[in-house]
Amino acid sequence: MMSSHAPHDGADAAVTRMKAEAISRLATRQNVDLEPSRLARDAGLDPARTEGLFPDRDSLLTALVLDAYRGMGDSAERAEAEAEKAGAGRLGRWVACWVGVRDWALAHPEEYVLIWGRPVPGYDAPPETMVAGARTVLVLIGLVRDALQDGELAVDHVPEPALTKGMVRTTRELAEGLLSGLPAPVIARMLIMWTQLHGMVGFEVNGHVAGVAADPAAFFTHAATAMGQYVGLTR
Repeated sequence: MMSSHAPHDGADAAVTRMKAEAISRLATRQNVDLEPSRLARDAGLDPARTEGLFPDRDSLLTALVLDAYRGMGDSAERAEAEAEKAGAGRLGRWVACWVGVRDWALAHPEEYVLIWGRPVPGYDAPPETMVAGARTVLVLIGLVRDALQDGELAVDHVPEPALTKGMVRTTRELAEGLLSGLPAPVIARMLIMWTQLHGMVGFEVNGHVAGVAADPAAFFTHAATAMGQYVGLTR
């Protein structure tokens, strides 16, 4: 005799399989066709006349990634420079740099997701993209370094856990690169800050902030200021 639970069990199995298939398809949503000759045709161009522009998909992606990093860097640098010209202190310039990143990302959401979303399958960005991508963080690091040099960077102003062995290794590696010369606690805070910046921008770009903040811009500025103070900028 068939169990009375069989139809329900079958429905549950079907639901599970349907969900698994849906997730599988979502996982491939970045596998868009960026083959240059097909793109040229879709753009109304003659592939034969454009084949030298982008030899393959990766060369096109690299151009897009460089454009995105440069656009974000331009916006961040310009915002910080304008704040300095207006007489803002280091904390105000820090906030302006953050806002420059946000403004650019909201105006160019697809470009932002390209560089700060999930990696495009099969694509490894060349070193020149990393150089372009460092421009924004270099603005923030410069403000922190200047404050440290002038004796105006707070280092022991917030309670925080001791660095574990893993964090010591992380800060040591960063201290040998972009963050050289900064105290280990500040390096750890800078890493936290960087993930906070792009976590907040990504949260908004992907449409998740509306239910959290009645005024997203005010929320972002508040967080940018708080993170600048956390890192150690006092004014």
